[in-house]
Amino acid sequence: MKLVVLLFAGLREATGESRLELELCDGATVADAQAELLRRFPALRERRYAFALDHHYATGSTAVGSARELALIPPVSGG
Repeated sequence: MKLVVLLFAGLREATGESRLELELCDGATVADAQAELLRRFPALRERRYAFALDHHYATGSTAVGSARELALIPPVSGG
């Protein structure tokens, strides 16, 4: 299955990508997607972020299922 990954702010800067596609096996979880992203972009290991799967917050154990989009959301900063 194909999953579009969106990266914002410092995550975009760390990878040089704002949008990319992952090819995942059926039954994949968010953690599987994260593992592939860390393989491609080791700089993400130094970053903190949350996940949103089709606009809903998700954890590593969340099944990707029929989702189309995974967003990596950096911590909010500023004032």
